[in-house]
Amino acid sequence: MFPFRNGSLPANALLIAIGVAAGVGMTMLVKPVSNREKSDGRETTGQRQPTPSRPPGATTPHEKEHPTLSDATAIEDPQERVTAIRDAGAEAARKDPATALMLVGNLASEQDKLEFLRGIYSVWAANDPLSALDYAKSSLSAGLARSEAIGIAVNKWAAKDPRAAWLWSEANLSGPLQEQAFTDVLIGWTRKNPADAAQWLANTGYSSQPLITAVARTWAEQDLQKSDAWAATLPDKDARKSARTIVASEWANQNPAEAAEHFENAISQPDGAAIAITLTDIWATTDPAAASVWVAKMPAGPIKDEAAATLAIVWAASDINASVAWSEALGDEAMRRKVVTHIGTTWGAIDPDAALDWLQSLPGPLASQGISGAFNSWAATDAAGLRVVVDASPASPEMDQARLALADVLAATEINSSLDLAFGLSSPPARDDAAARYFRQWRKTDDASAQEWLTQNWNTLEPSTRQRLTREQQRTIVTR
Repeated sequence: MFPFRNGSLPANALLIAIGVAAGVGMTMLVKPVSNREKSDGRETTGQRQPTPSRPPGATTPHEKEHPTLSDATAIEDPQERVTAIRDAGAEAARKDPATALMLVGNLASEQDKLEFLRGIYSVWAANDPLSALDYAKSSLSAGLARSEAIGIAVNKWAAKDPRAAWLWSEANLSGPLQEQAFTDVLIGWTRKNPADAAQWLANTGYSSQPLITAVARTWAEQDLQKSDAWAATLPDKDARKSARTIVASEWANQNPAEAAEHFENAISQPDGAAIAITLTDIWATTDPAAASVWVAKMPAGPIKDEAAATLAIVWAASDINASVAWSEALGDEAMRRKVVTHIGTTWGAIDPDAALDWLQSLPGPLASQGISGAFNSWAATDAAGLRVVVDASPASPEMDQARLALADVLAATEINSSLDLAFGLSSPPARDDAAARYFRQWRKTDDASAQEWLTQNWNTLEPSTRQRLTREQQRTIVTR
């Protein structure tokens, strides 16, 4: 249908999230990543693995020869280099932390310095957290190195004496650094005694997202039932919803069908959309067909529609043909319209020609929002390719959607182009509305250039457009 394309499939696939956001404005739930999931020397939240038996004569990791710093910095493979530098830092700290810290200055790369410091703190903080923290506060300049050193130290301390680590953080830190330290403490504490950590958090009165997440996720990795029982009792509504969603995420990663059964009642509640979307998002990545059966059994309403929309996005990204077949079997027209919209938007970021061919084969009311979403995704992932198509196509209501999608994307960097596209719209009211919107946006960023453009082009504008732009010219511009 549209032969004038030059965007690559990999580029479009990588930018699919941009297309989805531009097309329908859906808020995607992103699984929070705990600091413990980074290999930075902190206590991890992952399930502890059984220690394998070793044959007679085999050495433990600590019995192996440790890399020297010079050997580590000579490694070219990025991941091996990181591991070796951290190991070298840890080994130097076992001998003498003060001498190890002096070696940091010998490293040329800031990243190498950070990795070596992480290695030092993984050992030093485990043996003497207070000295390690005092050094971080007094001798490390503000920034990532200080933040990482403090985080590792309080996490290590919390594994042994969490209350002392918390109270030190409360007395010695402030702002984001304190918030992150509290999170590190709670992760180490929850790993040791989740009920105790949860009760302490309740007693402090804190209900911030990172702290709730720290306890919920770490506890869920150890005991799904107990962590959700705790989450369900939180008095603050937002904290309760956040914690239960975190637990649901961990549960779905382990067993989505079991999670769906457990949270059936929670999903039926007015604030159950977050849990439903989270479960659907995770289940759809492994077994979208099974997820579709579960979604179909939900009571009709907004929560079911949002779950179906989430399934459409995930399924379309992995198997477009199967997602299309599923959409065609839906009996609920309102839900089907939403599903078609999300499939079209997602497909439009991957293969807009095929997406638009499919959408145009559907009844107009069913496909209209999907067509708009597909053009928005196309504009976000391949603006140059869509521009060729727009320039080569006669004005029409469908091309109006393409023009506006492209103009919205270009407005951040090429406002002149956005105005040119607006003047090509087939509907005079839509043309004037779009021209006024882009002119207003231009005035907010560069009023002098916008006024100069208006003066130069005044004689070429239609009377109705002049009237709209005159009103815009007289408005007071508020910049942020």
